[in-house]
Amino acid sequence: MNEGATRHKRRTRDSTVGTIVVVVLAAFAVRTFVLDAAVVEGKSMLPHYRNNSVVLILKTAYGIRGIDGEYVVWWKLPERGDVVAALRPDTQKMVIKRIGEIRGDTGSLEYFLIGDNGIESIDSRDFGLVPFDAVVGKVIPQR
Repeated sequence: MNEGATRHKRRTRDSTVGTIVVVVLAAFAVRTFVLDAAVVEGKSMLPHYRNNSVVLILKTAYGIRGIDGEYVVWWKLPERGDVVAALRPDTQKMVIKRIGEIRGDTGSLEYFLIGDNGIESIDSRDFGLVPFDAVVGKVIPQR
């Protein structure tokens, strides 16, 4: 193999590795800051979301969260009726629930989260109010 062909192969390999690195970093950034998926566990969101349904969470629906999980910039507040992914205050486990009530003012908003199937739901009646920074994002409605 001549020297020119060897250089061409090395350039092609370097280009491929660079492309893979960029794609992996872009996927990480999208999943961390923009869009994520979650699995609905249990019957608490019936009839709209079934057990083991995969839902997409738009993490930028209300703003941009920093690495620490707090909103750095927000442009919209969650509204009553929105289905959101949020972190339970007692366990930090992510739950999919509907916003039933909003309490507080702009500086210290808290949300009362409820399941659509109240009999089966473990929600704010059990774990209390959820602060704005614990709202991970809005669930994209299923068709």
